[in-house]
Amino acid sequence: MVLQRWSAILAALSFPLLAAPDPVWRLTQSEHFQIYAQSSDARAREMLLWFEQLRAFFEQQGGWQAGASPPVRVIIFASEREYQPYRLRPTADAYYVGAGSQDTIVVGTDDRVRFGQAAHEYAHLVLRASGGQLAPWLKEGLAEFFATLHFTGRSPELGGALPGRLRTLQARTWMPLAALLSLSEESQQRQERSAADLFYAQSWALTEMLVLSPKYASGFRPILAAPALDIEAATRDLHAWVNQLKIPSIQLPEVIAPPVAVQVSEVSPVASRLMLAQTLLAAGEFDRAEARFLALAKDAPDSADVSAGLGAIALHQGDSEAARRAWKRAIDQGVADAKLCYRYANLADAAGLPAGDIRPALERAIALQPDFDDAHYQLALLEKNAGRYEEALREFHAMRTVPAKRAFAYWLALADTFNELGRREEAQSAAEHAGERATNAGERARAAEETYIAQTDLGVQFSRDASGRAQLVTTRTPRQQADWNPFIEPGDHIQRVQGTLREIDCDGLTTIRVETAGQLVTLAIPDLQHVQMRHAPPEFVCGPQPTATAIVVDYAHAQSGAVIGIVRGMEFNPAASSPTSAP
Repeated sequence: MVLQRWSAILAALSFPLLAAPDPVWRLTQSEHFQIYAQSSDARAREMLLWFEQLRAFFEQQGGWQAGASPPVRVIIFASEREYQPYRLRPTADAYYVGAGSQDTIVVGTDDRVRFGQAAHEYAHLVLRASGGQLAPWLKEGLAEFFATLHFTGRSPELGGALPGRLRTLQARTWMPLAALLSLSEESQQRQERSAADLFYAQSWALTEMLVLSPKYASGFRPILAAPALDIEAATRDLHAWVNQLKIPSIQLPEVIAPPVAVQVSEVSPVASRLMLAQTLLAAGEFDRAEARFLALAKDAPDSADVSAGLGAIALHQGDSEAARRAWKRAIDQGVADAKLCYRYANLADAAGLPAGDIRPALERAIALQPDFDDAHYQLALLEKNAGRYEEALREFHAMRTVPAKRAFAYWLALADTFNELGRREEAQSAAEHAGERATNAGERARAAEETYIAQTDLGVQFSRDASGRAQLVTTRTPRQQADWNPFIEPGDHIQRVQGTLREIDCDGLTTIRVETAGQLVTLAIPDLQHVQMRHAPPEFVCGPQPTATAIVVDYAHAQSGAVIGIVRGMEFNPAASSPTSAP
């Protein structure tokens, strides 16, 4: 009987724990924010409107423009227990993660007191988007300063006390101000809860004093650029600032948030798990993220986002082959991430995969993001290397901007493409652009080579091998040069004689004698098949010539007895010829 009673009691105690379902996630969203919450729709809507006010405040009061980035993702847990598996550090009651174009803010609970934490994390988003590099104390101090923001109707008030931070400063021994200013981000992130509380409290108080105190406010912008404080004086002033009866605040002009269209929908269990796994991955928590993605792979094997996450984890672990396989699977499953497609293409290229395996990934990246210049550039190079020059040209021209670090390579590749297409004027112009952007002698020489190719045509000429045998080799000839002579060999010292052909000696080595300026010049023809003939008669007569034929001879200077050169070309002018008088 006693045993049955205890069994009933244990069953009564344990049943709620075993039966309690996981909190359901709901999505409340506007054009600018996606609120994933485990709380009521009313509380999620309240948080959404708060964020819309924050956005309007930073745009209207600070001149910050959010740009055309995706909606900010805000994740709000129902309780500390639910939040704990996703807490980044023991001191992080909320946090901001910026990865690529996706901004995410995670808040531990939906208590209204956490609205200040939400403002703190949104300030981090604004600071990141602004591109400034701030010291940890100033970055966190500014975020805490904006955590004091609250709205009375449409009028924002900024500043005043943060009660929890103020109590910490009143109860604790402060860290030296010099130590606060020099603390590195790595050291700050490793702090225990107690040290972190003091760091945040002092950073908030110092920043608020610098912004609002009449003594320091006018010099705050120089401090942003290069902090230079009188440590002793600032320490005294900061103690006085904290100990005043009421820390001042400022009333700011009215902020008008535009009307907000709100949509509410359910989030499936798989979608919510994926959202949380992606958040851990973006935050650099690879081990925790991997466990969740592997579990998701069993429940949602056809999910492109799951394959994408596993690929990112594999790449972080140094396994590029596994990353490539996972990302290929994600692409086949229809992933909607242009940057992933581009990164896969780079991995596939590094692995030596054929163009046919790389091209679809780059084409998909461009289909998802038409202004993806990096993808256009890589596809252009791929097509050029594959001999698809018209396709390459299309991708080069699709690029909107060419960054300075890529300018030389871009113009050089474009010049090469134009040369391959026979578009010589455009090739020469592109090569000149490349030369203007060359940074060393090697690059200048390469640009000059493309210019030379644009100005010449491919031809052939005779040369000599190591044993002296004549051979035909390819060469570049001046563009559209009608009188190109392939028999002129490299190294020939070409000279020209113009006169009258008087004699052809066919005994042994064939020689000709040309009368010019009253003198006879003797030239050799070792091989009649290696002489360019223009307007030559149908046949030649050995010995003295019966007709005084006008001739121009190009010859390689080579003195040997009476012979002064080797004939490379002969151009006859029958119209200027006449019969030779009898001796």
